[in-house]
Amino acid sequence: MARYFFHLRDGDRLLPDDDEGEELRDLEAVRSYAIQSARELLSQAALSGTAASLHQQIEVLNERGQTVLTIPVGHAAGTETQT
Repeated sequence: MARYFFHLRDGDRLLPDDDEGEELRDLEAVRSYAIQSARELLSQAALSGTAASLHQQIEVLNERGQTVLTIPVGHAAGTETQT
């Protein structure tokens, strides 16, 4: 398994808030985890009475710091994941 890091991108700014990362088996597992992270952002925003920026993205980096996947936060609500 490889380690992936899930960060929030807001426009041109990458907000690195995942120092530990997650060990996941493949890119499909990475995609599911990223979608779940985006859904949590949407949920937290709704619970706090604020609107999540639909321009934000979850950007996933591998252990070498390369972007392997980007999930728009606004698209997460309508995307199915496998559990």
